[in-house]
Amino acid sequence: MKRTASLAALIGVLAIALAACSSDPEPTGTLVPTPRPTVASSVDTTSGATSGETSPILPEGAEVDRKTAMLLGIDLHRQLWATRPSSNYKFGFQWNVGEFAYERANVEVRVIKDELEIVNWADNAVKTDGTEPAGLEVPAEPNMDSYYTIDGLFRVIREAIESEPARVSLGFDSIFGFPTSVVIEFPPGSEHKDVSFFAAQLVPIAGPPS
Repeated sequence: MKRTASLAALIGVLAIALAACSSDPEPTGTLVPTPRPTVASSVDTTSGATSGETSPILPEGAEVDRKTAMLLGIDLHRQLWATRPSSNYKFGFQWNVGEFAYERANVEVRVIKDELEIVNWADNAVKTDGTEPAGLEVPAEPNMDSYYTIDGLFRVIREAIESEPARVSLGFDSIFGFPTSVVIEFPPGSEHKDVSFFAAQLVPIAGPPS
């Protein structure tokens, strides 16, 4: 519990650091942790140190660009995710990018022992919207190769940010630290594809021991 509280406080410091970092025009970035439960530790916003810590996240007077600040924030949320009570869980997920409706439809992702077990269409999945070409067959089940565990989503985000995007907006769950809303856009002509998704309603599930 103490470790979780400290991580939550450090994440708050990174949000402050991102707002104060260099004014380079690209990439623009927004790191948005969702509101956190009250924690016992206090934060020194001048040094970036948390009460009881022997060293700050960021050295005093350090100039940190937006990209570095975002990567630090992602690492802190990933550490918070590592404190989860179980490696068996399920969550709702939706890609916001894709040519066809079924590629953007809501799904439920089930993970057992940190491995992707199955992906099912959600009850409210919209798999067709009238824009499909004649003869297109919507798969009976989602293609598992198109989906990830939460750890996989963290890797997707980091790789995209390290590929020099034009715009980045990130949101994270306040309890478990997993990414809940992500928009990473690349400039026209880039060889990289935009990344945009929502994740929600993550809950532990019964399964083999972690």
